[in-house]
Amino acid sequence: NPVFLMAGGFGTRLKPLTDTCPKPMLNIGGKPILDTVIRSFIKAGFVNFYISTHYMPEQIEQYFGDGSKLGVNITYVYEESPLGTGGALGLLPKDLPADLPLIMMNGDVLTKVDFQRLLEFHTENQADATMCVREYEYQIPYGVINGDGNRITSMVEKPIQRFFVNAGIYVVNPELVNKVEKNQVIDMPTLIEQQIANDEDVTIFPIHEYWLDIGKRPDFEQAQIDVKTQF
Repeated sequence: NPVFLMAGGFGTRLKPLTDTCPKPMLNIGGKPILDTVIRSFIKAGFVNFYISTHYMPEQIEQYFGDGSKLGVNITYVYEESPLGTGGALGLLPKDLPADLPLIMMNGDVLTKVDFQRLLEFHTENQADATMCVREYEYQIPYGVINGDGNRITSMVEKPIQRFFVNAGIYVVNPELVNKVEKNQVIDMPTLIEQQIANDEDVTIFPIHEYWLDIGKRPDFEQAQIDVKTQF
């Protein structure tokens, strides 16, 4: 199965760290985030990688080359202008395996998710697309009052709300990849919403393993701690 890694973003929220370095190439535990991501896939048995680039692409290409040093194949997809996480699919070569789902992942996500199990889940459910999700908890810092008219019906002190949030990891069938036109600007959530609107089979795969989206400075600092025990 091919693996498509999104590595073209500007990393604006991590400035000034990203002024001279693309976010996926920031060092975590002495090596780039993207290096750890790719090695996680290699450990799970994947060998065919595609990387989308836009911001400072030469740093990524010079570091990884064609992947031969890691014993894998790496092909680069360059976005001349930002196309969004979904739009990059339209730049993939048309000779991708017609019968193999593609795993997509943001290049700034660290995770210990079982990628083989993810693929099995996608196939077993005959899904057109699968989105990995993470449970997110938020505690309301006040007592919440429920009422009927001007009468209080119940009170809950500092309740915890639980939601599933997008984890930035997807499995998509080749048919969906082919629907994205070259240079079409679209994000993956919008592409997924379109599939749902068309009554396509879209499933969610909850991640219970380690997962961290390195979006802001505190996430970057947390990753420096986590990488010592998780990877």
